[in-house]
Amino acid sequence: MRNRKVVIAAALFACLVARGFAHSTLKKTVPASGSVLTASPEEVRIEFNEPARLTSVVVESAGQNERRLEFAPSGSATSFTIREPKLANGRNEVRWKALSKDGHPISGTIILVIKPSAPHS
Repeated sequence: MRNRKVVIAAALFACLVARGFAHSTLKKTVPASGSVLTASPEEVRIEFNEPARLTSVVVESAGQNERRLEFAPSGSATSFTIREPKLANGRNEVRWKALSKDGHPISGTIILVIKPSAPHS
């Protein structure tokens, strides 16, 4: 019985330690990756499960050079906003890099397709 208690206590401790060293993770983006929109959104939001520090956001569109996007805030936060990203028609890859709460680099890509609606006849 004593050994069982020791094993359970060790397992609980391991879970707590592992959680303490877990990297920040992406919670969601608005619009969601994979969205097909009729126009470039007014803003793109990137949200993490815990504070992180966004270090870089770039967009690459077909036939265009990679372009750096401005975001706010500039420090550690759980939510970041990219205002007026001016995404091109077609497929856009918004690539971000951040440092998680524990200092480890994390990154991801948001795919947004801009497909203007056809004019009404």
